[in-house]
Amino acid sequence: MSRNSENKNTIIEQCLISLAENKLEAMDQLYEITSKDIYAFALAKVCNRFDAEDITQDTFIRIYENAKLYTPIGKPLAWIFTIETNVINRYFNLKNRNTNIEDESILETIEDSSKIDESKEIKNEYLRKLLSNLSEFEREIISLHLVSDLKFREIAKILNKPLSTVLSKYNRAIKKLKKIAEGGEQ
Repeated sequence: MSRNSENKNTIIEQCLISLAENKLEAMDQLYEITSKDIYAFALAKVCNRFDAEDITQDTFIRIYENAKLYTPIGKPLAWIFTIETNVINRYFNLKNRNTNIEDESILETIEDSSKIDESKEIKNEYLRKLLSNLSEFEREIISLHLVSDLKFREIAKILNKPLSTVLSKYNRAIKKLKKIAEGGEQ
């Protein structure tokens, strides 16, 4: 683990301990340190900027509500991503229940505009195009490993998958990206 990761984990743990003691000012620091990681994971999972923002906010609410349950063991991001995974699962459950949409053309318009906004959010169009060739699971692993700097064991635990599956999917995703980047098949 790099020094930056150790320092980041220490700060996050201190924030969670402070939140457990109802010191609300710790939420600002926690948000500043972790919001990009949480948002990137949500975006990789739901592929919609607006939903990813909602999930990010809901995750911070759940972190605050559950801070007293956190046990300092040096892996606070794994704990946070477990909470976020539960928020995302709830999001999908609610979305599946809400299939009664009266006007599908309005839904299509909203989805089209969110794609435009998402492309603004991900400024590197080439990277966005590359990542769109990956499965949702592959994007999650790439996001958690490269953006959030989590170890593969932590990712396996968060995603509730065997370590061997996470490693093989990561390696396949990297090979797929290299092949596409080099002008191979998409």
